[in-house]
Amino acid sequence: MLPFHTTRRVKAVTHSDADLALAREQDADIYELCRETTMALQELRHAIDFALREVIEKLDADPSTLAQMLDECPSIVEDIVNGEFEGLTTESMIEYLEKLRTTTSTA
Repeated sequence: MLPFHTTRRVKAVTHSDADLALAREQDADIYELCRETTMALQELRHAIDFALREVIEKLDADPSTLAQMLDECPSIVEDIVNGEFEGLTTESMIEYLEKLRTTTSTA
């Protein structure tokens, strides 16, 4: 446990208008960067979604075959076949896409 001394008083720090303006500008820059990053990640996820759907359509494999190819349980494969990717992480979607593309390129 860390002891806290209550006898010391914390001095109030005053900020100049220039400091506050700079902080606001930096906050706005950070907000904009986060917004742009979020949009880019959404676009990336949509592109992966589209590619995964396209590969599954080209394979035209039954769900049990896809379950074996993806090494995944049937309920998840059923969701994937139905285009329901909301419960999947982007990382999982990329892994599935890589597995399916490897299979289609060797077939």
